[in-house]
Amino acid sequence: MMKTSSIGAGLRRALLGLAGLLMAFAAFVNATEVVPHLRGDLLEIHVRPTLVSAILLALYFGIFAMTGFALLVLAAAAQREGAAALRVPLLMVALTYMAFGAFAFVWNGSPHMLGYVLMGVLVGVACFIREEPERP
Repeated sequence: MMKTSSIGAGLRRALLGLAGLLMAFAAFVNATEVVPHLRGDLLEIHVRPTLVSAILLALYFGIFAMTGFALLVLAAAAQREGAAALRVPLLMVALTYMAFGAFAFVWNGSPHMLGYVLMGVLVGVACFIREEPERP
């Protein structure tokens, strides 16, 4: 069994850990602040209850997906060996976050959307850190 370079593996785990925590925090904020606030606004302007329900269901699905992505990234951060096997799924997560963040920033101009780009970049950079065998 070959050991990975402690610097490269440690950096990859730190980047993935940071990204995963940021992703989990974003999902938490969406679930506890953003969606409930939006629900209140929709009810205040008398949007049909069936439409409010459909919107909330879609938003909560997004929160579940964000949580799943965060758990995948955190699980990869916790792995000491076999991280290369997760490279492709993690790159998909990275590209999803970067693409959404860029799209959302262009769409509404809020600099908060760049946080999604940052999360994707952290995961993407971590994917490209090579595992090098330790030298005796």
